[in-house]
Amino acid sequence: MHASPPGRPGRARPDRSPLARAADWCFALQTWLMVACLVVMLVLLFGNVALRYFFNSGINVSDELSRLAFVWLIFLGAVIALREHQHIGVTMLVERFGPAARRVSHIACQLMILWVLWLLAEGGWVQTVIGLDTVLPVTGMPLAVFNAAGLYAAVAMGILTLIDLVRVIAGGPLPAESSPEDPLI
Repeated sequence: MHASPPGRPGRARPDRSPLARAADWCFALQTWLMVACLVVMLVLLFGNVALRYFFNSGINVSDELSRLAFVWLIFLGAVIALREHQHIGVTMLVERFGPAARRVSHIACQLMILWVLWLLAEGGWVQTVIGLDTVLPVTGMPLAVFNAAGLYAAVAMGILTLIDLVRVIAGGPLPAESSPEDPLI
C-alpha cells in the first residue's frame, strides 16, 4: 500500500490553506459515507438472504434501505470522481489544439457542464419537494431522501466546476495539464 501523493485528500499538508484543508476533510467524510453505504448494503442484503434461506423470514426494510444506500453511493462517488478528474473524457481533438484553444475549449465545456448541473439541480429540487409528501411503503421515509442525492450531487459538482472555471479563467493550469502533485487540483 502506498501513501497518497502530496495534495490529495488522503494526506494532510500543513502548508495548505484552511479552505483547502476543509475541502479535504469534506471529501474524506464523503469517502467514509460511501464506505458506510457499502457496509449497510452488505449487511442488509447478506442478512436478508441468510435469514430467508435458514429461517424462512427476512428483514422487511432491507430492499428499501439498500436501494437508498446504493443511490447515495453512486452520487457521492460521482462528486468525488469529479474532484479527482476521474470522469471519462475524450481528448483526441483537444490534444491537437494549441494552449489558447485548449483553454477556450475547457472554459466552454465547463460552462456547458454548469448548465447541465443547473438543470439537474433544478429538477432535483422539484423532485425532492414533490417527494416530501410521498412515503416509501415499508420504512415510511419520504421519497425525497432518494431525490436529495441528485440535488446534493448537482450542487456539489456545480461548486467544484465553478472553482475550476474561476481558476482556469484566472490563468491557472488546465486540469489535464496539471500534475497529480499539484495542490490546486
